[in-house]
Amino acid sequence: MLCEGCGLARTDPLPDPGELASFYRDNYRLLYKRTYQPKPYHVLRAARVALERFERMRDLVGAGGDILDAGSGGGEFLYLLRAAGCRVTGVEPNAGYAAYARDQLGLDVHIGLIGEQPSPPGWFDGITLFHVLEHLPAPVESLSRLAAWLRPRGFLAVEVPNFESACEHPAHRFHRAHLFYFSLATLTRCGELAGLSLVRSETSPDGGNLFTVFRAAPGGERPAGAIPGAFDRLIGLERRRTAWRYWLAPGTYLRAFRRLRQMAGERLAARRYTAGRGIMDSVAGTIHD
Repeated sequence: MLCEGCGLARTDPLPDPGELASFYRDNYRLLYKRTYQPKPYHVLRAARVALERFERMRDLVGAGGDILDAGSGGGEFLYLLRAAGCRVTGVEPNAGYAAYARDQLGLDVHIGLIGEQPSPPGWFDGITLFHVLEHLPAPVESLSRLAAWLRPRGFLAVEVPNFESACEHPAHRFHRAHLFYFSLATLTRCGELAGLSLVRSETSPDGGNLFTVFRAAPGGERPAGAIPGAFDRLIGLERRRTAWRYWLAPGTYLRAFRRLRQMAGERLAARRYTAGRGIMDSVAGTIHD
């Protein structure tokens, strides 16, 4: 379903909240990772991604502070933040991954969805959501809740798949676990409706992901939800997506080759370690170089 007013796309109908919580707690990782807790090569892959995220955000987190990672997975990003001197907390809906982060990496990670977490206002200097917002049934409400947990001048960093990306096959555009699909315009508008102001945005080199940083909006002004012209523009983009355009694009094959090479390298490199903590210590050691 594509909103005619703003261009925000979502699954219709949205799933039952109780069923959604149960799915993420018990089955999500089993379905997509085929494991209840991360294996060494999963940890290595996530650690390398976490390092890229840390470097991208070094100006925000390098001085320490209290940071919450919502949807913290196996805790790899939290581990690097802690190594950099931050005081860290995680929220992870999947019981197995949350237990791994707590038991194996010694992190403060709470099991559950964002809406289930109590937190006093003004608690965190920064909150991160990496590929989380698209899974939540009420994105504006979730952003508003998180914004209330920030201290003055605190930041909220959000990364989501880019709905305008052309790097996926048209048949694979819609992920079965994603509830919302954001462009930069609709993500920005959701932030504004939650009382936030966009201060930074980046698109990944392949165009597949959007990374944004928000802070509290001055004056608390909130815009109307509509984005003129967004619906027509996105419909136009969708109509131009075809399988033959995808298969004729050189980037299709380059991305596939890089992914296969990366996966093979991760499995080989992970064999050097007996536990995920050794992997994390090795990667964490590079952040001060």
